Amino acid sequence: MNKFLIIAATLSSALVLSGCNQAQSSPSTTSSESIAIPVEVALTRHGEISSSYRTTTTLTARAETEVISRTNGIVQRILVEEGDQVAAGQLLAVLDNERQQYMLAKEQAELSRLSGEWQRMQEMYQRQLVSTEVYEKVRWQMDAMKAAVDLAELAVRETEIRAPIAGVVSRRYAKIGQLINQYAPQSLFHLVSNAELEAVVHLPEQQIAQAKAGQAAVLSLAGLAPVKAELSRVAPVVDASSGTVRATLLLDNSNGELRPGMFAQVELHFDVKPDALLVPKRALMMADNSASVFVVDAEGQVSRQQVHLGYQSETTVEVLSGLDEGAQVVVAGHAALKEQSLVQVVNVRQF
Repeated sequence: MNKFLIIAATLSSALVLSGCNQAQSSPSTTSSESIAIPVEVALTRHGEISSSYRTTTTLTARAETEVISRTNGIVQRILVEEGDQVAAGQLLAVLDNERQQYMLAKEQAELSRLSGEWQRMQEMYQRQLVSTEVYEKVRWQMDAMKAAVDLAELAVRETEIRAPIAGVVSRRYAKIGQLINQYAPQSLFHLVSNAELEAVVHLPEQQIAQAKAGQAAVLSLAGLAPVKAELSRVAPVVDASSGTVRATLLLDNSNGELRPGMFAQVELHFDVKPDALLVPKRALMMADNSASVFVVDAEGQVSRQQVHLGYQSETTVEVLSGLDEGAQVVVAGHAALKEQSLVQVVNVRQF
């Protein structure tokens, strides 16, 4: 009898304790399930986005040249300095041409003498006073002397150093009194045509199909506003060593703000969609090569939605399917979320 009473008392105590524990734990569980997680969201919207490729480049002059001399001589005068803008054919420097002037005067005097003889020969030939052989011989001498005068004039002109292209003098090497040799690699001036600059970029193979001449690009340079450029040409072959294609951009530099040698970041726009469905890039969650976002519904709960992506920019991405316009997607607070989590929207970000 005593043994039966002890067992009954023990069971009663256990039931009482179990009831107390359940009573204490129920409020805690209910409380944890009802806590809303604070998140920031953005509303999907339609807007413009482009397919683009980003890289870096260095600006180069579209035309530049080293100015050399086509004759021997000593530099007598220098008419331009570094930084001067010059036109094609403009006089840059003059070499000593005293010898060439004397040679020209001699050839001109000989031509004048022969011209008088040629006129008399023509009159005599018309009267049939001289043979055809004599007449032709004087005519050949006349032609040879005209060529000799032309060569003497060319020799004088070659002592004038002129700009072969329009541009700016980037370097002046010539000095007064310096001896210049004919066609020597010794340069007198370095000219750069900077009214239009080039920028060469190397595109990966997967971008070849999208790259077309005439497409727009934007260059970002330190201390300057973004500069627009145009894709001028794309090389027809792929560089086997790098797997890239050479593409050339043209930049208008009529205002003279840009300089060859400047470093620039390039964004080349292949295609533009003016009315694409956009979401912020930070809303995306990537797993196993698939993208998803957390969408907040009217009851304040989140669900994970798979999305198919299109074009991407630096901060936004195009959604091809999986979302509607105006959907609330979580952009901050992902880490604490799971399917059907209750959330509290503390901020709606604009993008």
